[in-house]
Amino acid sequence: MSFNKQIKNKDKEKRKLKMKDWSKMTDEELAVEAFCEGIPPSTDANEERLQRVITISMDSENTQMPFGLVKTAPLLELFWRKTGADCDGEEEMMELPDGNTYLICLATHCE
Repeated sequence: MSFNKQIKNKDKEKRKLKMKDWSKMTDEELAVEAFCEGIPPSTDANEERLQRVITISMDSENTQMPFGLVKTAPLLELFWRKTGADCDGEEEMMELPDGNTYLICLATHCE
């Protein structure tokens, strides 16, 4: 496959992803879409629990989590459903599929 064709296919996939109506998906469907690298295994219950903070740039396509990349759009929908937070500067605690609870901070744009 040529390089230009690969770029066109990737752009097509991005447009398709942005056109999805996240509001009509179940929480389980959103989790599958968001955690594209797979739902991580739970951590050891004896592991020291520190408050972990994750800042999500709401205009980014992907967000780096401690357990891998996640797709931002379905994650934001899931976060809003579970916490009600959806604006720049809001922060709420949320348990993620790895079994840990994180302080999730929303930002319009992160450098």
